[in-house]
Amino acid sequence: MRAIEIYPSSWYYNACVHGFLEILSRGLGEEGDRIVEDEILQNDGRAVIPGELAEAVFSPSDVPMPSGYTERPFSAELGELKRIARWWIEVSKKEEGATLLDTCKSYFGSNKTYYPNLLSHNSKISRIDFLNWWFNNEKDCVDAKIRCGFCGQAFNPDIDGRIYDNYFTMSLSAKLGSSPANFPNLFWDAKPNLPVCNVCRSYFLCFHITERKRFFINSDSFYINWHLNRLVADKTKGEGTFRQKALLDAMRYDPQLRKGVSSWGLQNIEILLFRGDSINYYPISAGFAKLLLIPKISSLVGRINNDVVWDHVIRERFDYLPTIIYKSLRAHLTRSNNGGDPEVISTDAQGIQSIMNIIELFNEVRRNLPHGKGGPGMNAINARELSYVATQAPLKLDDNLVFRLLELTRLNRKADVYHLLLRTYVTKEMQFPGTLTSLFTIQDDELFKIGIYAFISGLQPKEKSENQ
Repeated sequence: MRAIEIYPSSWYYNACVHGFLEILSRGLGEEGDRIVEDEILQNDGRAVIPGELAEAVFSPSDVPMPSGYTERPFSAELGELKRIARWWIEVSKKEEGATLLDTCKSYFGSNKTYYPNLLSHNSKISRIDFLNWWFNNEKDCVDAKIRCGFCGQAFNPDIDGRIYDNYFTMSLSAKLGSSPANFPNLFWDAKPNLPVCNVCRSYFLCFHITERKRFFINSDSFYINWHLNRLVADKTKGEGTFRQKALLDAMRYDPQLRKGVSSWGLQNIEILLFRGDSINYYPISAGFAKLLLIPKISSLVGRINNDVVWDHVIRERFDYLPTIIYKSLRAHLTRSNNGGDPEVISTDAQGIQSIMNIIELFNEVRRNLPHGKGGPGMNAINARELSYVATQAPLKLDDNLVFRLLELTRLNRKADVYHLLLRTYVTKEMQFPGTLTSLFTIQDDELFKIGIYAFISGLQPKEKSENQ
């Protein structure tokens, strides 16, 4: 048998192939991960299953495994299944002790499953016969004139078979497919037009394995996909771990990925988060990829544990960050977020560090953007120094003037901000800091705002009296 070569395609196809590789890794026993990583995944991004291994994987147990390969033990109930179908059942089980029939019903037995009505509950077809028929790596290529819409190989569809056995429909993807006979039918002229060969349809039955991890990191390389998703999954096993931070940590520190990701892989990465019936899609552009390769920026992005802020950052809406900083500072001063604004980072004292991270991120992005938006020769601020100067300032966090200072800054009334601060320092007979003076010479309005916000973030509360 010839080797099976799989080439990267759309994110959905890649996610299905990733689930298929997860099944192979699990079924091949203790050496499964090593076999997938060293023998199947290729440096050029392909996945290649050697011919002898492919024949054994798509055959029942009466076809022996090639020398050097083993498989996990299996129950007698699954003995008649092809190995790949058996492994699919074992990985797909939703609970320990679930039977073959239970698993099939839960995944394609009704219109509310992952693969709607692929094999209905009342079907008299044997589940074993169906799975053995479905997982098929053979193609009828004699005088074939139809090409698979995903791998591009010519094949002959079963003319007498069901539409959803030969075409990409809702039965193969509840999220992306269309119904050939009912609503929604989004095919051109209401006829299915995306043929699927026998091999590719085997992969499409593995999407749930990827989706149940609630995220998928996609690139144009199965090698990159495998390592990034595995690394992020390992780092996010604990509750409350932010997947975006785990992704950035993996890209920065993992020796297996650093060279490949930094040179070309990162510029083709997209992040998908699965939340119930919705899919949040975050592409990483070439420009943002270059920013992420700057250690300080990637470190600051990794500290953002807020989905709303992450959404603005990953979509490169950097100009909106000052608004988020303003809202969060105002909530910090009042210690409340009565409207439940999702763009407010935090209302407690600990949230000020998160606000400072966004301030520094905005400053670094403006410093490193291409010429015309930042870059060499642009004015820059030192957010940390401004925050430190505020700790010695005559203005205290509890003063009513702080609210006026915040609002004047938001309105970009630079002269009024200057006089308010200068009057406060003169009244207390304190020297006006040079760092603040330099801030008022900056021509960039947004950087000026960010500088004052950094100053406000460093203000300290009034000291309590001994009686209090």
